[in-house]
Amino acid sequence: MIVAQIHLENYQNVDKKIHHEKYHSNFYIVFIYLAQEICIIELTLQNINVIAFTFVIPITMILRNRNKLWWGLLAITPTIIVIMNTFTFSQRYQSIYRVTNLLEPVLIAAVCFILLHWNKPPYYIKYTIALYANFLIHVLVLTLEHHLEFNFVISILLGNCFIILTETSRHHYEVKQQEEISKLHYESIRDDLTGLLNYRAFDQDLKKLSHAEDSTPVLLAILDIDHFKNVNDTYGHLNGNAVLHAFSRKLESKVHHNFDSNCAVYRFGGEEFTIVVKDDSYAKVIKLLNNLNEYFASHPVKTPDGQQIYFSFSGGLTRHLEDETFNQTLARADTLVYQAKNLGRRRILYKSKTDD
Repeated sequence: MIVAQIHLENYQNVDKKIHHEKYHSNFYIVFIYLAQEICIIELTLQNINVIAFTFVIPITMILRNRNKLWWGLLAITPTIIVIMNTFTFSQRYQSIYRVTNLLEPVLIAAVCFILLHWNKPPYYIKYTIALYANFLIHVLVLTLEHHLEFNFVISILLGNCFIILTETSRHHYEVKQQEEISKLHYESIRDDLTGLLNYRAFDQDLKKLSHAEDSTPVLLAILDIDHFKNVNDTYGHLNGNAVLHAFSRKLESKVHHNFDSNCAVYRFGGEEFTIVVKDDSYAKVIKLLNNLNEYFASHPVKTPDGQQIYFSFSGGLTRHLEDETFNQTLARADTLVYQAKNLGRRRILYKSKTDD
């Protein structure tokens, strides 16, 4: 039952991202929850002759801290018995819920609220505390109503142990699965050698920028290490990789330091790198890149075998215009790189479509 609600919750999250104006998934959550509660009520009545575990699902979903709808469902849970009593004309529910039972959702809500704002313990500790608090509250209510029997206590206690074991195991598996998915996603958008974002990430980011409503100008630069083939031929491919790694780390550090989160650094392969910056100051970008060229001219990359490799790079920087695609912007930057190399390398050229 908990797994069913979790799947519905995940569906709702995806649904809101795609169709943010549709909230029909809330109907499914409520409808299925009511059906689940009726099943729980009937099963516990038939097996232990007392209604138990009715708050387990809302407690679980509230502690996941996702959909606020569950606070409302927790509050209306006691009324399900009243509804069943009204529409079934059964005497089974006549004396089950009284005024004392209104304490139950209030106390459980207070416990859940405290646990949600208690950041230190992991989920399984919070869940265990919540379920045993629910158990003690339920025993208190049964005591006040003079319905408490020893076999009820044992049955509910054992049921709680089973639920805690099952849910914490499921949650552990869910977390592991999410970690694996995150790891696979990270690896799919990262360059193996440098750790920079790769072309897949670049393509995804540009699609997002294409649909973004933000009016901040976007600057795009392509950088290419000068005479990198000679570096590989002279010092070997492993030392060439050391140059790529050193350059990527320094480039990423400087770009992120100067432009905070409004930027990204990519490696497409070989000695070619790309940066995307949401900023209107192309002079600031050019200054940063020229400073990097000066840095590597005086700070060689030291190889494991003691060699020192000096190198430079050329680049083309351009502004993305509203009436063009990002592929056109990229092509213009690429043209500027070749022009920079033809002009003698170790320079950064800037030009937008409207420049003379």
